Amino acid sequence: MKNPFLTGKNIYLTPLTEAEVTDEYVSWLNDSEVCRDNSHAVFPNTKELTLQYVRSVASSGKEVVMAIKWKKNNRHIGNISLQKINWVNRSAELAIIIGDKNYWNKGVGTEAYELMIAYAFERLNLNRVSSGQTLRNKGMTGVCRKCGMSEEGVSRETMFKEGEYLDTVTYAILAKDYWTKKNKKSR
Repeated sequence: MKNPFLTGKNIYLTPLTEAEVTDEYVSWLNDSEVCRDNSHAVFPNTKELTLQYVRSVASSGKEVVMAIKWKKNNRHIGNISLQKINWVNRSAELAIIIGDKNYWNKGVGTEAYELMIAYAFERLNLNRVSSGQTLRNKGMTGVCRKCGMSEEGVSRETMFKEGEYLDTVTYAILAKDYWTKKNKKSR
């Protein structure tokens, strides 16, 4: 492992740096299949735009962005972030992209979400973590439920993709629910 910050069973998370901004990473952000249910791949992305993003989050104070790496080969396979961190209300939004399709359906989303949720509550002392998904993204809605998040509501036609307006659903977990679940596991 190279510079692990959070470590799971099959993956580890490292701070996203300019070194991760490769042509392959940029291609994820332009891939309509990878970005089918997120806000990317609407406008073309370039290496320079991606580098600007990485530089901006490093100093924002409102985002923590991590590279997801596969333990066995140290391969950068995606990113996960706590974004829109509100230090007064102690809340943040959780977002993920698994760009390397070879690592889809391997539990990476669940493992990465579990690591970041624990980080949010145990290290950052946040009170609420939410995550928005399109209703059609069954994989991610399943990840949210597996990680103890509760469905809070559906917003109608909030995203335009592939020629149609999509409904999104918000999931969230509160610190008290996280700690209750964690304490039950440790007994």
